[in-house]
Formats: sequence, structure tokens, C-alpha cells
Amino acid sequence: MSEIKECDLPGIGKKFTLELDSGDKLVVVIHSSGEREVFKFTKDNDEPTSVTTLSDEEARQIGTILSGTYFQPVIEDEPKLMMKNVTMEWIKIVPDSILANKKIEELDIRKTTGVSITTIIRGETVIPNPSSSEIIKPQDTLIIIGNNEQIKNFLSTFEIKQHLGK
Repeated sequence: MSEIKECDLPGIGKKFTLELDSGDKLVVVIHSSGEREVFKFTKDNDEPTSVTTLSDEEARQIGTILSGTYFQPVIEDEPKLMMKNVTMEWIKIVPDSILANKKIEELDIRKTTGVSITTIIRGETVIPNPSSSEIIKPQDTLIIIGNNEQIKNFLSTFEIKQHLGK
């Protein structure tokens, strides 16, 4: 496996270069805007033989495919992503939820259900990998991950009647 070389492109973003086993090179430029450009250079050629530009979302979808994860298209009313045996669910916290106004650590979610909270979306703010001291607030959207049984256990344990995946 080749080493990935990384360098900063001031005012633009970052550049990653991977030399392939064939001797060809792939260069990925990630712009500060989130846009990605992928350049393919054949062995001993300084000019790219192909260039592809991807939006941030497109790049993430391609990344999911390339990583070997099974990708199932998301129906607009059902933002659920299936990855082999792993499911992600979007849970909207209603004001009277058992989860509302409590720290993640006091709920002991992972220990009791096996589910992990990967992200909290609070209005326009995204909190990736929230700390155990983070307080879950009404109107937050939780992105949780686990297998199907763990997700069902979470929904039952915390009396979630409606979620964005159903």
C-alpha cells in the first residue's frame, strides 16, 4: 500500500497524492469550499489524463462506495443509511422526551442499548462526536449508529415514538 502524501495549498485547501501500484498517480484536491477535484496522471506523464470535480456530498457518497460499504439510496422521508450490519438513524428530540435536558453520560445510552450518538444537530450547529457531558436539548436531532437490534432497543428504551427514519 502506497503512502499518501499531503500538502497544504494556501488559499485553496489541501492536496493528497497517491501513487498506485501501476505507477499511475491519483491527486485529490480538497478545496476550502468542500469541492473536490480528482486528477489521474499516467506513469511518466505530467499532464492529467482525466479530471473529475465533485461536490462535498458527491465525494462522500463515492467515498462510501469505495470503502466497500453497502450504500442504499435514501428516500427523502426516510434518512436512513444501511452499511452492512450498521444502521444510522436521525432522532428528533421532542420537549417531553426522556432524553431531553440530560447529559449523555447520565443516560448511559451505549451501555444499555449498544447505540452510539455520533452527532448532535442543534439548529445550525453540528456537534460531531459529542462528549459525554453534552446535554441533549429539546429540538436537537441525534444521529445514532448501531445494528438493527440495538436501534430497536434504543427506540424502545427511550420511548421514541417517531423518528426521522420511520
